[in-house]
Parts: sequence; C-alpha cells; structure tokens
Amino acid sequence: MADNQEHINITLLYQGNKEKQMDLRIPKNITVYRFIRELNQIFGKEKRRNKYQLKVVNKGILLDEEKKLKDWAITNGDIIEILGE
Repeated sequence: MADNQEHINITLLYQGNKEKQMDLRIPKNITVYRFIRELNQIFGKEKRRNKYQLKVVNKGILLDEEKKLKDWAITNGDIIEILGE
C-alpha cells in the first residue's frame, strides 16, 4: 500500500468558478504538465494548449509545468486553479 506522503488531497477549481470545483487525490511525483494532460484526458478536452498555468490559490504560487508537484509547497487542502483556456 502506498504511503500517504506520496499523494495529496486538493481541490481543483476551474477559472475561479466555484460551481466547477472538485476534490481530487493526486500523486506528488507527477509533473504539472503530465497532471494537466491527465485532466484533459479524464474530462475529454480535445483541444490541447501549448502552455498551461495552474495556480495554488491559497498560496499565490504559479506552477511551472516542467516541475513535479512534489517540488512545490503543495499540501493537503490546497486549492489549485486552472487558469484561462
């Protein structure tokens, strides 16, 4: 069984719309770019963007898509917003 430290529980917020938010449990050892690709696949987004931006709302951090989630100070309960589409 995986250690609880390998995953984090976050709330995903779509462009500031509180009606379009969901709670997710995600692995920390995944790049931001891969995380967005997974979200696209899960939610059926066919149009891919060249550059993505995710923001940790409660910490004011913009996530670089080349880094892994574990490289940021993201913890359980953080709110991550998908910016612009």
